[in-house]
Amino acid sequence: MIFRKRGPRLTPVTKTEVVKRLLEMAPVKIGNSDKAVLVFFDLRCPFCARLFKEAEETLVEMASRGVITFAMCDYVVHKDAEPLHRKLRCTAEDERLKFIAEAFSGKKVEVGDCPEGNLRECERLAEEVGVYGTPTIIFYNFAKGRGYIHFGYMSPSEVLEAISAL
Repeated sequence: MIFRKRGPRLTPVTKTEVVKRLLEMAPVKIGNSDKAVLVFFDLRCPFCARLFKEAEETLVEMASRGVITFAMCDYVVHKDAEPLHRKLRCTAEDERLKFIAEAFSGKKVEVGDCPEGNLRECERLAEEVGVYGTPTIIFYNFAKGRGYIHFGYMSPSEVLEAISAL
């Protein structure tokens, strides 16, 4: 028997207004393209960390060139991650990717006392588009008013494949 590697499972999504609101709330947003890549993550999720370490540089570079809008939106699954997500929202915008990298590296990160911000609103909206865990990635084309959602880890090549499908 020959086993073939299957491509990523992409589920159609057509909730343009909800995706736009999620992009507005995302603590990390780079670029301003009609094509968006929105990653829902938990700072204690090992597969979120892997996805970030492997794909973040490429996604930031694509967003800087205007190919995509790259955003990261909190979706707290692990209770001990909530203070980290609050701290992320208290961190200066230009320092947030560095904060995420430090949290994912396992370094001790000082969290201090930060307000919740719109963390719960972000999670509520995420559930409206079908997010139920992390990592989850939405690939959305605003010009077409549709996109795809993927649940779970994706390799960088699978991420690029999904972007090209937009």
